[in-house]
Amino acid sequence: MAHFTVLLLAIYFFLCAVDLSAGQTCSSTKDNVLKFSVSSHRNLTGHWIAQLQMEHSAAQKDSGPWVVDIDHETAKCKDGESIFITATVRAPPQRPGPDYELVPELGYYKMYITGKTWTEARDICAKDGGHLLILNSELEAGVARSFWRRHPKIFDGWKNDCAYIGIHDEYIEGEYITILGTALNATGYTKWAEGEPAEGTSGNSGCVGRNGLLFDTNGMNTLAFFCEQEL
Repeated sequence: MAHFTVLLLAIYFFLCAVDLSAGQTCSSTKDNVLKFSVSSHRNLTGHWIAQLQMEHSAAQKDSGPWVVDIDHETAKCKDGESIFITATVRAPPQRPGPDYELVPELGYYKMYITGKTWTEARDICAKDGGHLLILNSELEAGVARSFWRRHPKIFDGWKNDCAYIGIHDEYIEGEYITILGTALNATGYTKWAEGEPAEGTSGNSGCVGRNGLLFDTNGMNTLAFFCEQEL
């Protein structure tokens, strides 16, 4: 009986997921809240009826659909049989702040041209729902170069040619890691400018130049910076 009830739960959950428009009302839940309700009763013919309903609301209208996957697996053990139903709910990430641009198959990107320190830039990207840019390929470096071309003049001097990204060597001098804690060598993009990163200097934060090359700089400098949100 328990197995039958679980199966009914999964079937009902699947039907709710694929046909939410039938007889449904607007969600009353707050942003980014997920609610489940379960009910079970025996009908007049003695059959158990079990129902599970999912309700969620999105923070923004363009946040994308939630996807529900149902997996069904059986296992025979001696004279019995077990039924396993797994329901997986995949929710889209929070959409970034205003003026982010979508690059298909890569993510959302924004270049801030107001000068900030590396720490300030990191916090702004996080508030947007993303993080400082981590370059993973030549294709992504091309995205950065395309933003650079729109802003030929931001600051005077060398600051006009470097923008903060999400790498640093604050923990061990010369061992650059990403803002997510992975080694820079594992990102797939390590094109340093000639002579960079400079050893024995006060530079502890990374920036990317107009040519897509990486530089080592002091994180207290106020520079432009790139934010991203991955798909």
